[in-house]
Amino acid sequence: MTLLLNLYLGHLLGDFVFQPGRLVAAKRKGVYGLLAHVSIIGVSTSAILFEDLGTLWYIIALAMGAHTLIEIITIGARASTRLSGLSIFLIDQALHILSLVALVLVATSSVTIDAVTTLGMTLDPVWIALACATILVTFMGSIVVFEVSNTFGPNTWNLEILPYDTARVAGMIERGAALMLAIFVSPAALVAPFLPRVVLAFRRPEDEKARQMIIAAAGLAISVLGWAFVIASVSTQPS
Repeated sequence: MTLLLNLYLGHLLGDFVFQPGRLVAAKRKGVYGLLAHVSIIGVSTSAILFEDLGTLWYIIALAMGAHTLIEIITIGARASTRLSGLSIFLIDQALHILSLVALVLVATSSVTIDAVTTLGMTLDPVWIALACATILVTFMGSIVVFEVSNTFGPNTWNLEILPYDTARVAGMIERGAALMLAIFVSPAALVAPFLPRVVLAFRRPEDEKARQMIIAAAGLAISVLGWAFVIASVSTQPS
């Protein structure tokens, strides 16, 4: 479990935290952008697992190779199919997770997968899961909300690349607060950060009200997923 969470944390950092919109556009247009993106994945994962690089270097190399292949598949799908951006994004992330699970199975022959360190520290897997969930609901959540809005809203809402603006930061804070309230206060408190958006939405024109309600619903859904991710990690720990 620890190795899988570390690999997933490296993936989340490289795929969302350290992948600005300009790099998203660059990787879709040419090989250099793709290589830069995959290199960041490798650096992020290596930094997390640096104390175990002597035994896990080949796993990181395989992770980079798998990530490259999946990116080629999904970039091609965006250009050549009628699948929505949301569908392609979900397929992309599912393939990445499956590849990481496969890599953990490969790694069992050379390392005790629960004995690896995280940034040089021996951490309870629940804390690594919380770090993953926080990035998932804040940074990845921005992309989920963006793709949901593009898919279910009118064409006038659609953008090719999500800007890093005030609205995006506000959404990240909103979803992050929901996750923290759910974990440290009560699951029922998860809805609280979305209520101001919903209340304000009813004061706006119909088109903008619909947009804000879609954003709130998508944000709530990804926050629930992040909470469930942490709870699942707790339940898998030996008593």
